[in-house]
Amino acid sequence: MSKLKRDEYIGAVHADGIWRFFAGTLAEWILDYNTYDPNYDPNKWSGTFRNNLLRVEVNQASAFQDAMRAHELSEADIKALVKERGADKVPLTVVVDFDERQFVNSYYDLALEEYVPPGWTAVFDDPQKYIPTPVRALWLQ
Repeated sequence: MSKLKRDEYIGAVHADGIWRFFAGTLAEWILDYNTYDPNYDPNKWSGTFRNNLLRVEVNQASAFQDAMRAHELSEADIKALVKERGADKVPLTVVVDFDERQFVNSYYDLALEEYVPPGWTAVFDDPQKYIPTPVRALWLQ
């Protein structure tokens, strides 16, 4: 299955009561890219990074999901990846909860939780603790 590339991580996004899943690079999961890399200039690149949404404010849930749409994973995709590779090989790495203004990161080599806009609660923890049971069940086989 080619839905998840080697350098992509699964994130769950919660907005308006709906959970969606995306495969993204670590950079795409940094909500405040301006703080992470103040020297980044989108005009120096031929493509666009996340539709030039460098700082994801809480009221930009739709814009963020639109920017990630090409990498969206369905529930069936998650189940197939878990079945094919094993849950430990395709873990949920990030939760972006616009409804609760909460960001959860489990990637230990880069403190993604340090790069969120003001007004967000951000933690380094197991994302599975922050999603409802039916969503968590996607990783159980």
